[in-house]
Amino acid sequence: MGLGEIYNYLFVELSVPYTREWSLIATPYPLMLIIFMYIYFVLYAGPRYMKNRPPYELRTFILIYDVIQILANLWFVKEHISAGWSTEVVFDGIFYMSNCVTRSKLPLNMIKLFDMVWLLGFLKLFDFVETCIFVLRKKQNQVSGLHVYHHVSNLTFFWYYLKYLLDERATFISLFNCAVHVIMYIYYFIAGWSPDLQRLISPVKPFITKLQMASTIYCDDSSYSTADFESQLRIATRNSNYLYWKLTCISVLI
Repeated sequence: MGLGEIYNYLFVELSVPYTREWSLIATPYPLMLIIFMYIYFVLYAGPRYMKNRPPYELRTFILIYDVIQILANLWFVKEHISAGWSTEVVFDGIFYMSNCVTRSKLPLNMIKLFDMVWLLGFLKLFDFVETCIFVLRKKQNQVSGLHVYHHVSNLTFFWYYLKYLLDERATFISLFNCAVHVIMYIYYFIAGWSPDLQRLISPVKPFITKLQMASTIYCDDSSYSTADFESQLRIATRNSNYLYWKLTCISVLI
């Protein structure tokens, strides 16, 4: 089997037909290039550029960034709800995560959710700005291996989900993720407005941390079923789904 046939098998035959030709999904190369440029900047080029320069303040830029994150994540929460994730369905989704409820039991707008997840990928790209801010403010200690892995894995699993899985039930995780990020960035915005406000809301910080940890622990204990997957994807992903969900929940919800 030649390289062309291997590529066709891995990235065409095994992929989901609905998203096979989507931008950023059809081939892994664009995201690989973006991820490489991100890692190169935050670990090498950025620190080298800032070595003999004073740190940038970027206070106004950070506040604008926080507002964009709040509004974007709120919009995605609204879109999840309009696509069928009502309170009742959320509880059904929680039941599904623990007991493998079949897809037919969740009245969700699949097409709208899949299209929305594709847009959510661009928000994950925008998340890279956070690390660049750390570099430009000469806070390289915050650019930890876990931090970089978190952002890179978010984008990687986004691509993997749209390329090979595409199960509308999994959007419960993205709904929860966006809701948590709304709370997080509201806190960051208030804390970044002034030192006085930061001290005022400092008692909330442990709650934010516990919320993130709780979401991680819940999803890390969840399982995933592919018993009703169509076509050859059923065979290709069956053995890897449990590991996929473990890694996804840990990385996305940290």
